[in-house]
Amino acid sequence: MEQKRKEIIINEIKYWKQTRLLPEQYCDFLLALYTEGNRDDVETQTKQVPAWAIRATAVMIGICLLFALLVIYFTELSFVLQTLILSLFVIICFVSVRFFAKHKIVVHMALIGGALSLLLLSIRACDVYFSGSMGALAIAVMGNCFVWLFIGWRFSLMYFVISGVVGIVLLFSSFFI
Repeated sequence: MEQKRKEIIINEIKYWKQTRLLPEQYCDFLLALYTEGNRDDVETQTKQVPAWAIRATAVMIGICLLFALLVIYFTELSFVLQTLILSLFVIICFVSVRFFAKHKIVVHMALIGGALSLLLLSIRACDVYFSGSMGALAIAVMGNCFVWLFIGWRFSLMYFVISGVVGIVLLFSSFFI
């Protein structure tokens, strides 16, 4: 087989492996077959994340979520400090999603923690800036539901899609029923 064709096939198999169109074992087999066992020039070196870093991040996200709930509901901290703490936690969650993209458990924990913290932050902000306004609160909750729908669509996470749809349906039903 000519070299140009092999390169096209190898690039296609790498794409399948990256997007998980085929199981990883199948892609490895096909890559070994088409490169005739010379995968050194095909494989790029990927950095392995240590197991302790994954566990530490998962524990940190859990502790931060509990801390965020504690800060909002059981302390008399100023609004600015509460907002700063919750914003920092949301940023930590979404950075950990980006950093640990291949480790599913950390990604799910970080997405859920970040989404809940963003909901807490937006409800608290509506409570401070628009105290007693049900319309502003409804808009904030609706915005969070749309963020959940987007996250669910982007990462193919059905529980985020379901949460977004259920939230929108409950919000509309609370106003019209």
